[in-house]
Amino acid sequence: MGAQVIEFQMGKVLPKEDFDKIAPAVSEGRLVVFPTEVSYILGGDAFNKNLVARVRTLYPDEVPLALYISSITEFRLYTVPVLPRLRRALERCLPGPYGLIVRATQAAPRACVSSAGTIEVHMPASQSYQMFYEASGRPLVGVSLALVRREDVLEKFGEQADLIVLTNEPMSPQSYALLDFTQDPPVAVQGEPPSWLRA
Repeated sequence: MGAQVIEFQMGKVLPKEDFDKIAPAVSEGRLVVFPTEVSYILGGDAFNKNLVARVRTLYPDEVPLALYISSITEFRLYTVPVLPRLRRALERCLPGPYGLIVRATQAAPRACVSSAGTIEVHMPASQSYQMFYEASGRPLVGVSLALVRREDVLEKFGEQADLIVLTNEPMSPQSYALLDFTQDPPVAVQGEPPSWLRA
């Protein structure tokens, strides 16, 4: 059985019938492909153990599972505050095309927390992601697929995923950076840090 497909169109409101399909899919632990401004992500409900197990059947334990959220309030719930002198730089990254490595709180989904007690958090700024997150209503766990073309997503995950959310919003993988805020100053683990962080 193939995946159900929903398509976002930039500048348009998602039809109610499509919007209403997303929350049940996520809350029931379905495997979902969803968009960000960097690439498509494979994942779902961050607190659903069965969903996490399904992701792990496709990606080994060596691949970290990131947490995807949509507000500073959620960020503060799941992460330990950074040093005061780093807070402004960190919050300037959110929302945006960055992954932030920070210390996790006890409230954070365990699937996303490393053995060192850190967590990789993303708060994408894209319209498509924000609409999807609003519809899902839950924190998400995900693995980047490094895919930006709808054809590639459908070919590789059309039979494995339960729901695929496509978009015509442009993606920019080159804008991505993974920034480690457990260090002072923060270090770019992947990609180039923003110029204002290097200053």
